[in-house]
Amino acid sequence: MFHKIKNWYEGVWVPHENDPNSYVVFSSGNYKRHWTAEIAHTLVSFYLKHWQWCWGTVIALVSLYVAVIALKQ
Repeated sequence: MFHKIKNWYEGVWVPHENDPNSYVVFSSGNYKRHWTAEIAHTLVSFYLKHWQWCWGTVIALVSLYVAVIALKQ
């Protein structure tokens, strides 16, 4: 199961097309990902860049919720 998730997340390796009549060979390529894997990559990238803001916002919202509940009683 882990292997399937890893393959979905990474995508399929697609090498660049090489011209058979040319002496130049390109050995690079890129990964072709499913659209849901692209969304997952975007979310993970956002979290890794802005994790301090994410956790700060969550803590502030939970604190605000606790304060509202405490004031209602």
